[in-house]
Amino acid sequence: MSLEWVLLGLRILATVILYTFLGVAFYIIWRELKQLERRITPPAPTSYQLRVVAAADPSLPVGETLPLQPVTVLGRSAENTIVVEDDSAAAAHARLRRENGVWWLEDLGSRSGTLLNDSPLSKPTILSEGDIIGIGSLRFKLESSR
Repeated sequence: MSLEWVLLGLRILATVILYTFLGVAFYIIWRELKQLERRITPPAPTSYQLRVVAAADPSLPVGETLPLQPVTVLGRSAENTIVVEDDSAAAAHARLRRENGVWWLEDLGSRSGTLLNDSPLSKPTILSEGDIIGIGSLRFKLESSR
């Protein structure tokens, strides 16, 4: 009878050790998944805007901020996202687009061209925060609105 109690005690001990091992293993896996989820979860999206830093256009006073859409078209036409009333601006002058978290600027074939940091833009170019975009006499600064 005492051998049966020893075997029963060993079975219970083995079961407790097994369930403790499984519990610890599942806890470690759960903790690692939570840490991975925190690393993978993208930060809250930052919205961007254009701040008018130079203008001869009374409808866009210096200091005004203009929110950007994922695709923002600037030009004289009323159909554009941002309408600029500058005689040297084309109907659809330039396009800003956000692709995979990166802003791109592209001239849409305007005669007077688009400037990026006072240099003529010849092809779609990646923007950085603080870049200055020039259309005619207007100058816009790309800023985040965190």
